[in-house]
Amino acid sequence: MRKILLVTAALGGLLLQDTSSFAQGFRFGPGGVEVDDGRGFREEREERRYRRMCRELRDACENKDRYGEEGQGNCRRYRRTCG
Repeated sequence: MRKILLVTAALGGLLLQDTSSFAQGFRFGPGGVEVDDGRGFREEREERRYRRMCRELRDACENKDRYGEEGQGNCRRYRRTCG
């Protein structure tokens, strides 16, 4: 009986809290379930992905003779995408 009262009191306390504590976004998609709590993790992850892509394109452009690539357009794509 005590456990039931304790759980009921805890649930009541959670429901009476500010609604800002429940301000989270959920996304269900091909990558799985994503929880966005407003701290910008998604933006940081996209920024890291963008920097990694630019680094790979720059490497492919600068070392195209070493990699044996000709006419792949890596330098043009690097300049267009990464500035």
